[in-house]
Amino acid sequence: MEESKLDAPQTSKVDMVTRITPDSGTSDENAQHPWDPHKPAFTPLLPKLVRPYPSFEGWFLRLVDFANGFSAGVIMATNYATAESQATLLFSVPAGVGQGFQPERTYSVYARSKESKFIRLPEPNSEESSNGAHEPKGFEWESPNLGRIVARPHEMFMDVTVEGYKFKSHMFNEVPWDSQDSEKGPEGWARRISILPTHWYVYSLGSQATFELSNAEKGLKIEGKGLAHQEKNWGETFPAGHVWMQAFSHDNKSQVVLSGAYFKIGGDTKTPYIFAMGYRSPDLNLDMRTNDPGVVFKDFEILPLEAKFAVNAIGPSHTLQIKCSAPPTSFSDPLLCPIGKLAWEPACRESYCAKLEADVFEHVAWGVIGDSKLVRREVFNHAGLEFGEDLLREAAN
Repeated sequence: MEESKLDAPQTSKVDMVTRITPDSGTSDENAQHPWDPHKPAFTPLLPKLVRPYPSFEGWFLRLVDFANGFSAGVIMATNYATAESQATLLFSVPAGVGQGFQPERTYSVYARSKESKFIRLPEPNSEESSNGAHEPKGFEWESPNLGRIVARPHEMFMDVTVEGYKFKSHMFNEVPWDSQDSEKGPEGWARRISILPTHWYVYSLGSQATFELSNAEKGLKIEGKGLAHQEKNWGETFPAGHVWMQAFSHDNKSQVVLSGAYFKIGGDTKTPYIFAMGYRSPDLNLDMRTNDPGVVFKDFEILPLEAKFAVNAIGPSHTLQIKCSAPPTSFSDPLLCPIGKLAWEPACRESYCAKLEADVFEHVAWGVIGDSKLVRREVFNHAGLEFGEDLLREAAN
């Protein structure tokens, strides 16, 4: 595969998928690959409060070029309830690149559009698709005013233009959450629950990627190769109090990603914090989830104004201690997310200048019997760290 190609191929536009039009049937989460778009259901069998479901869906890329000290993120999403789409571009550049940019800062720009469509790509005619392997069918998401996604099994193109910034990326050689089944992700068995307030899926923990970012007015042009984290969300609304972090090692032999949040029930009632985390290294493959029996998240510390987060995830055989921090001034402006179904609202801020420290201990029976042994310690630079806007507001008051 050519690593240098950045332009998405011209696709034969077959079987137009009117995915933002009403569906009289029910939503079937398990009938498709989670990376592909979901068809929103407006069926009266669903409670009115959660119609349509999903009411939003969005794809996210986070890319790091360690050689150049560059990082970028792209969100391309559609609100099915309002038939409105948005694209957000985030980036952090090294010193001396472009005009008016500072190092250790994460910049963000966004735009919205009422014009967007999904196109289902032709069914792949290959031995892999005929042998029963679970692969995404592929799709194209396009908005004439924002950009384009072309997703195929094992590669993806993103092309976005926002406020004079032009970003292109080609991602390939993905590292799935589960090497045996690419449908599996951080939710574990909870992915089988059709209707949740928010679903979270990670397509790749560290794809190979080429990219190009430019803005002629700002004197900005940077291109290169890097690693790309690819994920998506869909559902009815974003959770409250959420924190997210992601990192990979320079050689892509280790990756870590974590998300934590709570949900509000009946107004002011809050659920306990729900966490999901994955850690990969040459010799360890750890999944930690609140919804898994025998896994406990404790001693977690969320300090959004200080830009710090820490948590201990304890399982039967391993404990994973995570600390993540970033310069408080390195965070982006508020990013738009679907809140309350009908509106894009400022919901979170991200820094691409974080440091993540991971210590892994091995033990027997949750460490209750015998001593715990430190088996791996890693420090990840250029990590991503995100805090919910509600956490920042609460901490400031």
